[in-house]
Amino acid sequence: MTGEGRADWQSCFGKVMQGIGERCRQRGIPAVALTGSMGTGAEKIYDYGIRSIMTTVNGVMDLNEAFNRAEDLYYQGAIRMFRLIALGMEL
Repeated sequence: MTGEGRADWQSCFGKVMQGIGERCRQRGIPAVALTGSMGTGAEKIYDYGIRSIMTTVNGVMDLNEAFNRAEDLYYQGAIRMFRLIALGMEL
């Protein structure tokens, strides 16, 4: 599991998500990302080993609210992500 504040086309150019994705892919380990938001071209990261992206923002909110609630939003997003991973392991 990896992540960044915002996934977009820049995530594929030497940033942490790209590096983690490539290293995991080389070792046959599935990698997922938890991000604050997704922008244009975020899906390009799938070419670098990241299998899925989940965002933390769980409803309509302005940027200030997202920043003010970041800790809880990331925590709740991680819970949702791990629950989904656990479900996948059961299937």
